[in-house]
Amino acid sequence: MNEGSYVALLGLDGSGKTTIAGGLLEKLKAHGHKPRFVRWRDATTEADRLDFPYPSLRQLWMETSRTRYGGATDATSLRVQHGPSVFEDFKRAQLDRGPVNPVGVHRSGVVASALLEVVADMLIRTEIINEHRSAGEIIVTESFGYKDIVKVLRVAGEIPHDDVPTTFIDRAIDFVADAYSSTFLQPDIGVFLRVSPEECYRRITAQRGGVGAVEDMGFAGRTGRSSFIELQGALFAEFEEMASRWGWHVVDLDDSSPEEALDAVTAVILADVATAQPVAGR
Repeated sequence: MNEGSYVALLGLDGSGKTTIAGGLLEKLKAHGHKPRFVRWRDATTEADRLDFPYPSLRQLWMETSRTRYGGATDATSLRVQHGPSVFEDFKRAQLDRGPVNPVGVHRSGVVASALLEVVADMLIRTEIINEHRSAGEIIVTESFGYKDIVKVLRVAGEIPHDDVPTTFIDRAIDFVADAYSSTFLQPDIGVFLRVSPEECYRRITAQRGGVGAVEDMGFAGRTGRSSFIELQGALFAEFEEMASRWGWHVVDLDDSSPEEALDAVTAVILADVATAQPVAGR
């Protein structure tokens, strides 16, 4: 049996990762491949899976949400912190969707939530992605784990409640960069969706009306367009640098329609897959 491939997308919030990942599945199927979409959120919904790592992934999802709002004093954040200890009850109460702008949140909780994401991502890679990849499937993830983890840590460093030193957060970011640069966590095919922070903000506000949690500096008390551009602009430069270091494909999509963006990314991935893996059935 031919080994499959692991495809990861990297881009800012609003760059179109989820839409492209969904469309990519259909494109790959049409070309005779066996694609599979893997996402932590989806793994938590498989309540009938009691084998490792599914129960752990469900608990990690809950505790990532709970710790992220640690110390915050607004009513919604307190509901998250004091929510049920059983994942199914926590999820049913929609407590994994905390407020965009929590009041008085502590750095310690936000940093802890980012590090829990590292643990979950490692489990997903070793226990889920590698299993299906070995079975000849092409695994597509909508967002490389590095993206959310570094973003959360960058926000944590700006939170006024400085119970965790900035130097520790900087070292955590360096650790994450090193870990995701290893062959252990790197995908077979990586694509950086190069969309500017300004265009991402335009898309998000047009589609959703406003940004989501940890998409701007709301956790640090700064909101609005400038807050989004501040965070996402720093991440944009960082992602460009890392994509270059990792030898990833970079696709410019600022002026592309959703259909054009999907076609551009599909062309890149199909070319790489064709050289790495014969199409099933041929």
